Amino acid sequence: MIVDLHSHTTASDGILTPTDLVKRAVSNQIDILAITDHDTVKGLFEAQQTINEENLPLKLINGVEISTIWKNNEIHVVGLNIDIEHTQLLTLLLSQEQGRINRAIAISNKLAKLHIENAYEQAQQFAKGDIVSRSHFARFLVAKGYVKDIKQAFKKYLGKSGYAYVPSQCCSIVDAINAIHAAGGQAVLAHPSRYDLTLTKLKLLITEFKAAGGDAIEVSQSRQTQDDLQKLAKLANEFELLASQGSDFHDLVNYLDLGKTTPLPGSVTPIWHNWLFN
Repeated sequence: MIVDLHSHTTASDGILTPTDLVKRAVSNQIDILAITDHDTVKGLFEAQQTINEENLPLKLINGVEISTIWKNNEIHVVGLNIDIEHTQLLTLLLSQEQGRINRAIAISNKLAKLHIENAYEQAQQFAKGDIVSRSHFARFLVAKGYVKDIKQAFKKYLGKSGYAYVPSQCCSIVDAINAIHAAGGQAVLAHPSRYDLTLTKLKLLITEFKAAGGDAIEVSQSRQTQDDLQKLAKLANEFELLASQGSDFHDLVNYLDLGKTTPLPGSVTPIWHNWLFN
């Protein structure tokens, strides 16, 4: 069984529409796919509609990836099997969306001071959904020749040390987990090894995530060594958390393709071990 529980569409900062994403998942022989757009669930209806209308052999998991702030670090929490109409979750996501808009405008203002004009409006042309993210600014900067690639866009302008960096306006980990649980879902700490944290600080993060009610951590992810996979598996067991896996698919340039992550080690308990499907 091929499982991918972390992917993005044009509803946030992916390059494929929800329809195209589920079709790619089928072509990659994925059995279970979670769409986890950043701070929005707006792509899920189209995805499920496409599956139903075209009778695609794919189980879609309703998901979301919520940005949070923890000790001045942006930490992402994935919600799986959520009720996408739950009031508490939608209220939180609406607040998150406004925070993203405010951040995007602030980034644009900083870029304007660097003589890069109308960046927000131009980044919107790369955003197919409602949310303009740093990825869209990066694509604009590459397209206009300000930088050679996405990596340089973040290093020079959009990353923490960049000229136009603006901190996230996000909720807390506790708020994210509470909203996910209220919507009937499970909370997963996304890509734990990608944060710029020492092992001691990563363990502190996982400790507080677990104390807040977190259910799982991503053990298998894109751009990962076998040592990293085993380290995360060990942490999942140490903290008695379930294990998830996902490509974090956005595009075909910077991330692995859908469903191409390494299978979970046999030492961990997959988050889907007790899921019931019709």
